[in-house]
Amino acid sequence: MQFSKATECALLGLTHLARKKNFSASVSEIARAENLSLYFLRNVFQKLRAAKLVESSRGRGFTLAKKPARISLKNVLDAVEQKTTIHACLRKKSVNCARAAKCKIIQKLARVQKSLDTELAKIRITDLI
Repeated sequence: MQFSKATECALLGLTHLARKKNFSASVSEIARAENLSLYFLRNVFQKLRAAKLVESSRGRGFTLAKKPARISLKNVLDAVEQKTTIHACLRKKSVNCARAAKCKIIQKLARVQKSLDTELAKIRITDLI
């Protein structure tokens, strides 16, 4: 799995908010401070808002919806990325495969996926600032 530019922008934006005392800033402020595209960052923050990781309000911009110690890297990936699994067969909406029950490859990859998810869930925004 490779993190996209959107995930990188999300992490930079969330860590920027986490460093602020009131956990809030406008998208334009974050874009300037982190040298990011304002248009792109707006789209990323809409995904974060939909995932309830940030909240928005007129005049205040965006605010963390949770304390930074409660937002994991897994939460961010799930919010921003289209696919967070290492193989298509591991996706919940995957097409059923006739070999799935006996597939040794998928059984092993499922263990890797579980370990990866566990480790990503351990990394918090506070660990990144």
